[in-house]
Amino acid sequence: MFFQAIFFQGIFHQKSKIKTEMSFPVLQLPRVVLLECIENLDVLEIILFSRLSKRSKTIAKLIRWNPLDIRWASGEEEQIWIKLSTDPGLKWIINYEKKKESADTETTLLGPKALHFLYLKDNGIEDITQMMEHICEVFRSPICEMDIIEESLIEWIIKFQPIIRYVFIREDIITSVGSLDRILKNFEVTERFFLASVALDEYFQYKEPIPFRCITITNSYWLSLTSILKGNNSIIRLLGSKLTPTDINTILIVWQSGFKLQNLEYLEIEISTYLDPHRCNHEIFKNLNWTVADENDGRPTRVRFHDEYIHTLPQEQTVHNLIRNDGMILSIFGEYPEVPEGEKTKVLLHLQVWGRQA
Repeated sequence: MFFQAIFFQGIFHQKSKIKTEMSFPVLQLPRVVLLECIENLDVLEIILFSRLSKRSKTIAKLIRWNPLDIRWASGEEEQIWIKLSTDPGLKWIINYEKKKESADTETTLLGPKALHFLYLKDNGIEDITQMMEHICEVFRSPICEMDIIEESLIEWIIKFQPIIRYVFIREDIITSVGSLDRILKNFEVTERFFLASVALDEYFQYKEPIPFRCITITNSYWLSLTSILKGNNSIIRLLGSKLTPTDINTILIVWQSGFKLQNLEYLEIEISTYLDPHRCNHEIFKNLNWTVADENDGRPTRVRFHDEYIHTLPQEQTVHNLIRNDGMILSIFGEYPEVPEGEKTKVLLHLQVWGRQA
């Protein structure tokens, strides 16, 4: 509590331009002594201490931590989440509130888990990006996940850390083809790339591959068949696609040929069609040698989307199978809701690639 009181006062003294070392004689202690004093502080206390002065930051960086899991999370308020890989039950959260006038802390216990909150005033995106940079430097850890809530953050994260595990781009943040192109050509997303609706012309078609292993795109009207066929994606989830049953047929033919889509593990796509289920299926499987599996004949019931999520597939009575020359199987099944005649039907198709166990 003694150090916590010092830290909060230090924040306010920084704003009033009072020389921090003069305000707190404890900071004038020899480095070894001060390091011994702070080495048992928790993550939030270290963050606050390291922001008191250049010297306190230098000393804080001497503490050896295991890599932290650092995430920018967005909801009603902006938050920075921090976790230790060695203790997943602990989470430190810096919560930014626009109406907050002074810093405050709180601890919440949820069974075996503990959430430690630091509440700070939200003075805008620049304050939060500076805090993220500071935390990454002090703890020598990269950002694990990034919620992009405004376009300016695209440039910031590309410059600060272009390789990241998880990216979530909020709705209508992408307002130009240039912004979309910049993200797709300057990011390396290693686990999951989630892109909500883009504010682009409804006739725009993107024909270059999206270079990420796992992609989820809502309102994906702009993603073309060409883009999918050029890609090396493993997991593809597309809602609101403009692809047709004929396009799905092309995907199946290309996959079975073995020349493209070699990394595909799972494709989930929502298309709209005026065709009834029978005619839709006829178009999808046209000119293909397929078989029907009425029971699960060894097909896995779950798919690993990324290292933090394994998806359980819907149970289907009837599945269509295609077999490639290398023995890999592509199982296709779908959800066809009933709609009045003459109206478009939204069909959700699942394409799962798997191989029989030896």
